[in-house]
Amino acid sequence: MSEQDVVDACCVYAANHHGRRPEDVRVELWFEPGRGFGADANIGWSTVQLSEQQMVDAIAEYLAQYHNFNPQELNIQLQFPDESRIEAYIVVL
Repeated sequence: MSEQDVVDACCVYAANHHGRRPEDVRVELWFEPGRGFGADANIGWSTVQLSEQQMVDAIAEYLAQYHNFNPQELNIQLQFPDESRIEAYIVVL
């Protein structure tokens, strides 16, 4: 999954959990050694931080909602392949 797909998934997740529309959410992904992956979701005047697990959950929910995957059959790993982007590697079990 490309970085833009991960951003889209986080936007949908944050919107679903905060009663907003995905297009009303702005997301910035980050990776810090020792801390892992995270995302800052700007929803109106508020910023919500998504943990690595919430990002994985967001991708699973996104794939279920938009592509009809069963979230229980997905193995999702976030990756930082070249220090310029974050991607998700997904295996369907």
